[in-house]
Amino acid sequence: FVFLTYVLGVAWLGVFGFSAVPVFMFYNIWSTCEVIKSPQTNGTAAVEQICVDIRQYGIIPWNAFPGKICGSALENICNTNEFYMSYHLFIVACAGAGATVVALLIYMMATTYNYAVLKFKSREDCCTK
Repeated sequence: FVFLTYVLGVAWLGVFGFSAVPVFMFYNIWSTCEVIKSPQTNGTAAVEQICVDIRQYGIIPWNAFPGKICGSALENICNTNEFYMSYHLFIVACAGAGATVVALLIYMMATTYNYAVLKFKSREDCCTK
């Protein structure tokens, strides 16, 4: 069980790492959306010059067209409910994977401790001293 828990812990650590990538990506897009909402406050000249290039995250290849979205098209994406819902769902998935990793580590420690206690108690000179 200790070895199985270790393997599952490493697998869930990978899930946690991969679920952090969309959270990072959506946070960057969300911060760009905030710049679009108030361009005068943030010091940008025009809304059409504000862009997000999805190709830089490694999700789509560099020669993909269109890999870049700018201006009003980006503003339309920012104003959809699905954009914010997916952001919250990715945060929940990342937090759930992190909680699973912590739970597996605690279980592995408890199982290792119980195994060590049982091994110690099974020795002949355990209870005679």
